[in-house]
Amino acid sequence: MNISELDHIRAMKVEATETNEKETVYCIEYSNQPFYKNLRDSIIAQIGSCERLLIKTNVTNERNAIEREMLILKLIVDLLEY
Repeated sequence: MNISELDHIRAMKVEATETNEKETVYCIEYSNQPFYKNLRDSIIAQIGSCERLLIKTNVTNERNAIEREMLILKLIVDLLEY
């Protein structure tokens, strides 16, 4: 079974709720996400995918989005182990 791979990070424009302006948000797309026995293994694979994508990404805003995703995933793993 292959480890999960990140296809790419994609910028999307969405309307802000407070204003009528469009804001940029980033969507991290996982492809080839295999099934794991438990949620913890799946999240750890996603963290590894984020780490590999972070190495290839040079844009500051994209790097920040990837780092934020990794932080959230690590917090989820910590909560699962609690």
